[in-house]
Amino acid sequence: MDMLFLKNLLTTTGELLAHAAFPMVVLIISSRVTVEDLVAEFRRPWTLVKAFFVTSFIVPLVTAGAVKAFDIPLLVGGIVLIAGVAPGDSFALLEAKSKRGSINLAAATMSLLCLIMPFTVTFWLWVVGKWFPLRFTVPPLRLWWTILPVTVVPLLVGITLHRYLPAFTAVLQRVLEWCFRVCIIFLGIAGLIVGIKDLSKLTVASYVCIFFVVSFAIVAGYYAGGSTRKDRISLGLTASLGNLAAVLLIAHTSYPNVHVLGIVVVFVLWRWVIIMLWYLFLRLRLHLRGEKPGEP
Repeated sequence: MDMLFLKNLLTTTGELLAHAAFPMVVLIISSRVTVEDLVAEFRRPWTLVKAFFVTSFIVPLVTAGAVKAFDIPLLVGGIVLIAGVAPGDSFALLEAKSKRGSINLAAATMSLLCLIMPFTVTFWLWVVGKWFPLRFTVPPLRLWWTILPVTVVPLLVGITLHRYLPAFTAVLQRVLEWCFRVCIIFLGIAGLIVGIKDLSKLTVASYVCIFFVVSFAIVAGYYAGGSTRKDRISLGLTASLGNLAAVLLIAHTSYPNVHVLGIVVVFVLWRWVIIMLWYLFLRLRLHLRGEKPGEP
């Protein structure tokens, strides 16, 4: 089989499965959330205001400054910039669950950030265009109609199923978890095949820049978090996770002839390693104090 054809096939299939994985993971996690849980989070507006301020102002500013200071290749820097200005990733729910954060707060912040994304992202893309020789563009409504079906819609569906069809929801969770694992395994293999040559495009400065940006976002979100450690973990994760669906959409819309999936995969994998390192550091620090991450 022609190698170019194989890579194009893997790229196309990978992007389709990635977009399928986004709503799948939201539906899996949100089907454990009740309406009362979500409403209770929105009754804590100060926590949501802090999440909005950190993710939509502080992190974009620091990200732009870091990309400029480290002088990384623009192709890589563009992905980092988009991820920095477009928060509200659906995988924040999965990360919150696996790292003992607050799933309810992760669901509330994801919903809020995705609903206001067309306004904040449009503003920051305009700012980025003034600071860098990049011309990012995406119609706000197109951004909205791309993001909402893979974040807010499956969130509401999951909560509704949990309320009215609990037995069916339990079966659906198991099926979707199996499908999600298959998607992730394929995406990992496809990403390595497609992205192996893109490793050379990430310089040492690129890796250091991404480490700095993700680490800053985690720490800023954590210490801007709510009154419990579960809240702080969730906001730290939310701040560090750029919306992958938005990254792919904006990159493809702005530069349709540039293949970015390989670089995006490398960026996501490195980001995951950084988040895991910080989580292990948190667990070690708490262990020395005789505490656990899920405790207040």
